[in-house]
Amino acid sequence: MSNYSLAFISNEAVIRSYADKIFVEKWLGSFKVASSINSKKLENFKIDLCLIDTSKNFESFGDLEDFCKKPEMKKIIIFHSEKNLDKLKQVLKKQIDRIVFKKLESINNQEFFKNQLSEIIEVFNPNKSKVYMDLERIKTYNPFDLILLGASTGGPEALKHILGALRPKMPPILVVLHMQTEFLERYCERLTKITKLKVKRFIDHEKVIPNSIYIADGSNHMEISKTGSDYFLNKGSDKKVKGHCPSVDVLFKSAAKIKKSNHLAILLTGMGSDGAEGLNSLKNSGALTITQNEETSEVYGMPKAALEIGAAKCVLSLEQITKILSSQEVLF
Repeated sequence: MSNYSLAFISNEAVIRSYADKIFVEKWLGSFKVASSINSKKLENFKIDLCLIDTSKNFESFGDLEDFCKKPEMKKIIIFHSEKNLDKLKQVLKKQIDRIVFKKLESINNQEFFKNQLSEIIEVFNPNKSKVYMDLERIKTYNPFDLILLGASTGGPEALKHILGALRPKMPPILVVLHMQTEFLERYCERLTKITKLKVKRFIDHEKVIPNSIYIADGSNHMEISKTGSDYFLNKGSDKKVKGHCPSVDVLFKSAAKIKKSNHLAILLTGMGSDGAEGLNSLKNSGALTITQNEETSEVYGMPKAALEIGAAKCVLSLEQITKILSSQEVLF
């Protein structure tokens, strides 16, 4: 069930921070981490699995009773101290069939929750049948020949966040962004002010070189090919694909045809499904494929479409994507 949703509630800031980190890295459904059962973060958020930490200074057992009556919650796991179990059972006796009680058994709360949340993720992860690569394994990859990025709604800011953090020495970076032609030139100018890499608006056929960011012009599709050891960008047609020109799918699919190459492809925030099929083609060709997670996406359309067809080997937050790209280095 691809939309399986989880909520974790704790009034302990350190525990919330740790929970958020582990869910970003390993939970493949949607989730919210909140400080209170009355948090506005949980408004209009349908919860399938709810984890509630009542072990220290819990706010209101009366409110907890009403909160646990929500019919959509299929399972509720309550972490409790040694002292408050009897009170919890008394308050929640009418919902007891949906509730699992887990006693806080460690002096080190972070270690306790690390073990408990890892176990829960293993059991309940909605997409655990899908291929999923742990963040640590990405660090073992050799430097990539090309980095390909696709984005739409929310993409300009996401790209600025990523590209502004990069320093030489970087492989060539190819970008398709759904942006009107008249705005693209100004956007590229803004990027030159935040990065030491060379920013180029792709117009026609040219060889790509390291330490350069190539952004597709809004008039034609951008495709990539390889001759010998050199990569070349080629001008494609102006026919829209899934309503877009340039199209992320067109770039990604052209890259998937290149043999014996080591590519990293990332699908960022955006509306619609452009890029999903292309990302899947790249995954099948051996590329490392990543989608931005829902929590850091302004619009979770394109990444979600890719995840639903199994195109992503890894789902990462915007910060994690930035960290992975920052670790790249080519020798030339």
